[in-house]
Amino acid sequence: MTHDIDPNPSTGQNSESQESPGKDPKELDQIFGRILLPIDFSEHSNTTVSYARRIALRNDSTVYLLHVFQVPDYIVMPYPRQSEYSAEVQSQVSSAERDATEQLDALNSELSAFGIRTEPILRVGYPFEEIVLMANRYDVDLIVIGSHGRSRVARLLLGSTAERVVEHARCAVLVVKGLRHGME
Repeated sequence: MTHDIDPNPSTGQNSESQESPGKDPKELDQIFGRILLPIDFSEHSNTTVSYARRIALRNDSTVYLLHVFQVPDYIVMPYPRQSEYSAEVQSQVSSAERDATEQLDALNSELSAFGIRTEPILRVGYPFEEIVLMANRYDVDLIVIGSHGRSRVARLLLGSTAERVVEHARCAVLVVKGLRHGME
């Protein structure tokens, strides 16, 4: 905080300039009170979780742990006559959701052990759409998301969830870069 001295000593008042007039100083200290942490449980997720954990501890944040379960088209409709409601497809989806829930619960416990308030969220849909939707729903201040470091060609062909989130999110986004694979 800076102090500006009133150039007119006749008023006898010093005025303080604040970074954000009318804001409670405690709010200024807690810049990232709500963090969205989308995770895919890849090896790179550990690095992303580590960044989010450090930020959450410094800001006494609530961390919304988000895993987006995307049902691949080939599972839903592997054969033209097979319905997405068939027993085989439902079994595959249920098994994948159970696995994701277990991993989400384990991460929830891990962060809670550090004293971080968490809320696990499991969604079904397209990752970047669900990430932006949940960021808006929970009015988060920061999204901490991993980038897998794909080559430019792979990004062109596959798209980048992190890039799309940066483009569409209303809040700050921290992209934690992974190792690059392939040639530029």
